[in-house]
Amino acid sequence: MMKMGNMNNIIVRQAIVFGAEAHAGHLDDAGKDYFLTHCWQVYEIVKILYPEDFELQAAALLHDILEDTDVTYENLVSEFGVDIANLVLEVTHERRADDTGWYFPHLHSIRGIVLKFADRASNLSRMEEVWDAERIEIYIKKSKFWQSDEM
Repeated sequence: MMKMGNMNNIIVRQAIVFGAEAHAGHLDDAGKDYFLTHCWQVYEIVKILYPEDFELQAAALLHDILEDTDVTYENLVSEFGVDIANLVLEVTHERRADDTGWYFPHLHSIRGIVLKFADRASNLSRMEEVWDAERIEIYIKKSKFWQSDEM
């Protein structure tokens, strides 16, 4: 019989394969493999903070998959279950109607907020070399996911 920890590690391994395949050929602004740099870094941050939360770790690996690939929410539910799919949906942004930035209408849980902060930390740390100060400032202003859409 398989122990629960091993079963959960399978979920993380499955997310690695699924995410790498979905993001194949996707490069970041520095020209590096997007999944191996950004998605992996978000996973590493989450893994340090929540070493026993394998569903959150899997969601970290998949966090940009709805925004950047053809994978749908329904695909995620089918492959990983509702909990992981919902975590990914929580951190999936939508553009504001006036194009002043993004908002996150589904972001509501502590786990989702932790995942979004890990995502932002990764983005800022990786892009320091290729983004100038003005672009970083714009990114921060457009990324105020902790504010309501009305603010």
